[in-house]
Amino acid sequence: MTTLLHISDTHFGTEIPAVLAALRQQVHAMPVDAIILSGDLTQRARLYQFRNCRAFIDSLSDLPLLAVPGNHDISLWCPWERLFTPYRRYHTYFPTDFDRHGLICAQIGDAYIVAVRSTRRYRHIHGELSARQIDRVGRLLQQAPAGALKLVVCHQPLYVTDQEDEVDLVRGAHRAVPVWRAAGADGIVSGHIHQPFIVPIPPGKNALSTRPMWAIQTGTTASTRLRDNYPNAFNIISNDVSGLGPQEVHNPLALPQPDWLAGLWLYDFKSAQFLPYRQYWIR
Repeated sequence: MTTLLHISDTHFGTEIPAVLAALRQQVHAMPVDAIILSGDLTQRARLYQFRNCRAFIDSLSDLPLLAVPGNHDISLWCPWERLFTPYRRYHTYFPTDFDRHGLICAQIGDAYIVAVRSTRRYRHIHGELSARQIDRVGRLLQQAPAGALKLVVCHQPLYVTDQEDEVDLVRGAHRAVPVWRAAGADGIVSGHIHQPFIVPIPPGKNALSTRPMWAIQTGTTASTRLRDNYPNAFNIISNDVSGLGPQEVHNPLALPQPDWLAGLWLYDFKSAQFLPYRQYWIR
């Protein structure tokens, strides 16, 4: 059995200590196998912010970590560094062996994950997926072990639920979605817009396949940068469904024998705890 914790947009420098404490308490109470951190670890890419983020992640327990940088993790106030060594600060505290395409693969239990570095030094907010990245991710997904849950991690979303958020889609999303769906991706795990939701991505008119693929988004997990009254949030992705009855998990696709779920957890300010909000069968 495999359980993944998905957090994002911690924005250290604007973190809320009570929320961090609640997250730590919840993680210690769960059988989490690994952490996915989908970018914007810091607010302004300051060394102390990376250092504090690293210390917090280490305090959760000795878990494997798969992280990608967000647009806030590249310095705005040091243009020379942004131009020549944009990820130096990030790699100081979160060394990541991205390949020459800006990708990293990990097999974590029953899950096969491809993480994509979508930030660009020449883009302040919006990310970008190159044609080589899109094709390479597709080939890597096709190499996944049989039966594994296939996930792609990207800071900026490839699908949004509100039309007004389409401006925040990663550049190249319209090309990547059909390719990755056809290659077998079960879900795309992202942050950036501080809006938590778990929804199936419609195939669209350019679809190469109609197999289900989910957008697995979370809000800001720990910062004051809340949006549209959405609380702090994280996701759990798991095939450990022991003790769960079928009625406890939503099944919008009417999957006949589902074995993986994704669940939204939202911070409740009244109780100062993260509480499960809604779970979905995703495969």
